[in-house]
Amino acid sequence: MDGQHAVLAAGVPVYALGFVDNTHLFYVGGGGAGRSGVANGIKSAELQLSDGASLRAAGDLKLSASEDAPMCVAVHPQDGSLVCGVNEEPARVAQGENAHVRVFGYTTTTAPAARADAAAGRAELSVTITPRAAVPSLGITDPEHYQKTATFSPDGSLLALASSDGKVQLHRYPSLEPVWTSATSAVPGGKEVYDTDFSHDGTQLAITTAAQIIVLSTAPKTTEEGGVLTYTPRVLQTIESANIGSAQRGSFRMAQFGRSTGLSVGTRDRLFALVNTTPAPGSKTRACYVAAWDADAWKMLGARKVSNRPGTVLAVSNNGRLLAVGTSDLSLSVLQARTLQPLLREENVHDFPPTCVAFAPNSRALVSGSADSTVRVRVLPSGMVPKLTLSDELLFVLFFVLSVIFAVLIWKIQGH
Repeated sequence: MDGQHAVLAAGVPVYALGFVDNTHLFYVGGGGAGRSGVANGIKSAELQLSDGASLRAAGDLKLSASEDAPMCVAVHPQDGSLVCGVNEEPARVAQGENAHVRVFGYTTTTAPAARADAAAGRAELSVTITPRAAVPSLGITDPEHYQKTATFSPDGSLLALASSDGKVQLHRYPSLEPVWTSATSAVPGGKEVYDTDFSHDGTQLAITTAAQIIVLSTAPKTTEEGGVLTYTPRVLQTIESANIGSAQRGSFRMAQFGRSTGLSVGTRDRLFALVNTTPAPGSKTRACYVAAWDADAWKMLGARKVSNRPGTVLAVSNNGRLLAVGTSDLSLSVLQARTLQPLLREENVHDFPPTCVAFAPNSRALVSGSADSTVRVRVLPSGMVPKLTLSDELLFVLFFVLSVIFAVLIWKIQGH
């Protein structure tokens, strides 16, 4: 490696990943039920950037070989837990006994000496993962379907789950109490859900299918009949697949709300979608675009072509300034979120298309995983985006305060 990249042999096909902090991340995957030789598991890696990029194994928990592989993971922002989706044995799933929502706890060792000992093989790995709970949620009874997503709200109080057959449920966390009376087919026709994501304040939930992005309120609709209260989702907005790059409608792959932190301008007023276009007549090119919507007026603001091949994954940095896109041509691209300006493109980052991608919380590194059983980190150039920009709201407040101060000074000068 050249110091800006590092690759970790994961030992399993990698389907999802999530950061704990700037140093630790989890990734999940495996071979599924009954595939001998390819384990199922939850694994952790430690990321170091001080002397160039490095990734090392930091801990793992092997899961049952008779159950499905975990296909999604969500790391809680505060309480030292993570959630995966794992189908039980096929026979139990078919019988309606499928506690597919798996909650795990973890602890990390952060002392430098302990990390050094672990890296040198003189001590145990620095992350310990333990099971906490397993509960049903989405009513999955067909072994061919599975929990597709797990997503925490920014404050960690809500957990969104969705399945490959279009069921969606919202849970309060950590109680896992369902918000809606039953797992609902909020998705027309039971279409596969590709992604779920919360708005920055946790009041909205975006659900992505190939044909639509459905935005729900996280406050349920309440109805009463015969003295019985029923809680169901409230649909706020539906975005139909757009005509981008061709005369025919494309399909959505993922949709993520923008973010902002501190004084940064951020993109909390945006919704970003990864769109794969339909080939034009006589062409095999299926280009992918990133499109941006105003998350208040729900108007499309613009789109940027990323690749001539379909996109597979999309991520937004915690500060809301960067977007990352993985594509089926084995490349990763980074864009400036506010303008969709391309900033970086790397090719052949994996042997198979990226299945997951995430920015480190401090936005200094980009980590991706793939079914080729590797996890890869790329250190991002420090000058890629400004370190600090001021939001329109803050500029207005500063202008107002300065105007008041100026008015008071004039008032005093005039002898009042």
